[in-house]
Amino acid sequence: MHFKKSKAVLAAIMAAAMTASAMTATISASAATRRTKTEVFGDSTYAERYLSYYDDVITNGQANGYLSENTNGSSFGIPFHAREEVIIEAPDYGHETTSEAMSYIVWMAAMRDNIAANHSDQVSKSVTNTNDLAKAWKTLEAMIPTVQDNFWSGGTVSAQYCGEYDLPQQCPGEWASEPDKTASNPIYSKFTSAYSGEKGLYLMHWLGDVENWYGFGKGTEFTFINTFQRGEQESCWETVPHPCVEELEYGMKGTRGMKGIFNRDSQVAKQYAYTNAPDAEDRAIQAVFDSIKWGVDDSSVNALAGKMGDECRNNMYDKYYQEIGENTSWSNGGSDKGKHYLMNWYTSWGGAHNGTDSWIWQIGCSHAHEFYQNPLAAYALVTESKLAMKASGAKEDYTTSLKTQLEFYQWLQSADGPIAGGATNSYKGRYEAYPSGVSTFNGMMYVEHPVYADPGSNHWIGNQVWAVQRLAELYYWCLEDGNGSLVTPGGENMDKALEKILDKWVAWFVSNTVLTENGDFYIPSNLDWSGQPDKWSGKQSDNSGLTCKITGYGNTDLGCVSSLTNTLIYYAKAKGAKTADIAGYTEDSVGGAYKSGIDGVSKGGSKTYSAGDADLPKVSLYLAHELLDRQWELGRDDLGMSRPDHNGSLARFFSQPVWVPEDFDGEMPNGDAIKNGINFLDIRSMYEDSSKCAGVKTSDEAIALVKKLREAYDKDVANGAKWSNNYSASDDGGKAELEKFENVADVELNYHRFWHAGDCMVAMGVMAELYPDMKPGETSAENPTEPTDEPTEPTDEPTEEPTTGKKDYGDVDCNGKVDIIDVITLNKNLMVGEPLTAQGKINADVDDNGVVDEVDSLNILKYVVEILESFPVK
Repeated sequence: MHFKKSKAVLAAIMAAAMTASAMTATISASAATRRTKTEVFGDSTYAERYLSYYDDVITNGQANGYLSENTNGSSFGIPFHAREEVIIEAPDYGHETTSEAMSYIVWMAAMRDNIAANHSDQVSKSVTNTNDLAKAWKTLEAMIPTVQDNFWSGGTVSAQYCGEYDLPQQCPGEWASEPDKTASNPIYSKFTSAYSGEKGLYLMHWLGDVENWYGFGKGTEFTFINTFQRGEQESCWETVPHPCVEELEYGMKGTRGMKGIFNRDSQVAKQYAYTNAPDAEDRAIQAVFDSIKWGVDDSSVNALAGKMGDECRNNMYDKYYQEIGENTSWSNGGSDKGKHYLMNWYTSWGGAHNGTDSWIWQIGCSHAHEFYQNPLAAYALVTESKLAMKASGAKEDYTTSLKTQLEFYQWLQSADGPIAGGATNSYKGRYEAYPSGVSTFNGMMYVEHPVYADPGSNHWIGNQVWAVQRLAELYYWCLEDGNGSLVTPGGENMDKALEKILDKWVAWFVSNTVLTENGDFYIPSNLDWSGQPDKWSGKQSDNSGLTCKITGYGNTDLGCVSSLTNTLIYYAKAKGAKTADIAGYTEDSVGGAYKSGIDGVSKGGSKTYSAGDADLPKVSLYLAHELLDRQWELGRDDLGMSRPDHNGSLARFFSQPVWVPEDFDGEMPNGDAIKNGINFLDIRSMYEDSSKCAGVKTSDEAIALVKKLREAYDKDVANGAKWSNNYSASDDGGKAELEKFENVADVELNYHRFWHAGDCMVAMGVMAELYPDMKPGETSAENPTEPTDEPTEPTDEPTEEPTTGKKDYGDVDCNGKVDIIDVITLNKNLMVGEPLTAQGKINADVDDNGVVDEVDSLNILKYVVEILESFPVK
């Protein structure tokens, strides 16, 4: 094998290689080499790895920086989006949190309870079942707003029309509000009847400032905030953070507050407003459903999850409750004709605060994205009596939703296999006439990138693996439960419909995922789309006119890798693959469709797969096993799991304009000016100066990283790089501009995202649950089939381990080749006493001095990186 080499890389390797311990901490393909701490529960089984990782992230999450000291009463610490602060994704600051993170802590805790209760036989140390699920749900409830004033007793819930914006600069000039167009929420009365006495909706707002970094709250307390408001081209870089509870204390104090940036009112009323992201609620419900299936559920949590699912029916409606169809015309009413039965992007709600006014409002969303669907959650709410929903029509709605969501996936599956974007009932967010020839689903038009275009919302591979994990798990459970015919999407029984979607999708991923000889891996990370699906006719078509193209590969997004792994495990189990079936598969068995796009990797494997291939479930299980093991070996560190990453788009830190209307002149809580002409950092000066923080202080580590990024940015600008703000980051023009920020892209980033930890852990837990006899590190040769007879006791003393009678210099693991894994294997023997085979010991002595030591390890490394040409070393 060959490494991509540079003088700097080789110098770093050789400098670190002077001792075995230093060397193993530096080699990229080493086995857990970045981990110096003892694995608390060990790592010889997937259950042990789960518990050891959980110990880092949850049990010791506050000490390790994942969880805040702030709690929600008898809960865990509130999880940050990431333990690192300088990260701009959907949150604009790493120590914000999301409803997404809250759903993951519930999933992690449910799996922890499962392993403690049901799989302690896979753990060498004592495991106490602590019912973490209830504690995790209490943590989640921090995201359920308590300030909802009179929302449950306000009578009629209005939905006043405001058209969506093509560009942030149009806000709030055009379509800011049209009071003559006011609809009403048709389902509100069902909830107030069923849940009388409640304070408001039992849904999570999507974003919170965990320790009041922005200062909209008090001290360092948890504070609800929001960002996105101004249409599909408003990237995270272009947002203005603002509090969910508007008390006119900031922005234009006493008059327009912060809300005045987004509307034309000269006197803004005190008010509250929240927005959910229903994929988070559905993930939490999925986790509770899993806990029921595993027998570790909590009755109080079950009831709350049922209520949450019930009230998520708000997410089945068009934004302004308008009738679903190709020629929607405005109606000031509101009925179930406005229900598309999909999970939309959000529901938002709010009302008057601390005053004599009593108005309340709520809207749905006209746009539905493929990766926000969760038919597994719908299935759980329909079939599981412990998830009881009280409001009328709930089970009927979710039965229809289950079928509709599955048909949505049938409609959106490309000819290649991956799932395309989504659909809307409101073109441009303004109910404009659909473009001629556009494909439709139940009257909703196809949209390649629903909701957000900077960057386009369906490029990221996470949309694929998150969505299809739910399908694979649903496939498994519906077979286990004997519910394959519960609904008939596309005129087929549910189990057969799921099988068709999964066969095609899994075949594409197995064919396009690359395993390298040096122990690394690459999955598709970015997709571009062409064409559109056929018009939905009630049955799934081949969609020959809808295709995708891989435009990037990656190995650092460990959450996505793990979600892919989770998907493959459920698929393999549902299709009947067994642990022993991975025998005989190698790196060459996957990745045959790969042609180019990975720096330093000229070829993938030699095999490709199609839906219906008999060995697809088996090779899927093999790939899942390899990905789980390889990411653990490459990513495990003292804090959790992470791999070095790079991001040239961080140049927007210093160059991204943020639109503020010319007539607005206000201040952030720390005094940063909010006015026309500002950029991203102008209202986030805390990133560079902790004295500017109104709440918790920015860490020295974060400030140092921003300084490093600024220095890199200045070098790039001096070399002619420029962000013009004329493009989306995913447009060709935008990508071309960002590619010139080479120094920014060279800055190394190590992120420990909370959701990454969640997906990594749950995937390991799923392997422990479904394949308890599968062990980490076992290759096909080390994983024989079960014996047919009971073994007999040996009658003679065992003979010595056989050798080949020849010396294969450097081939420590005896696999017929010399590569970095041989260095790792020898170092593990030298450092912690892991045994070598008799032949391995012979092969390791590359200087023929009769002693195997760190000198041999160093010489094998020199050979691998082509400093040494041959053995033996003289």
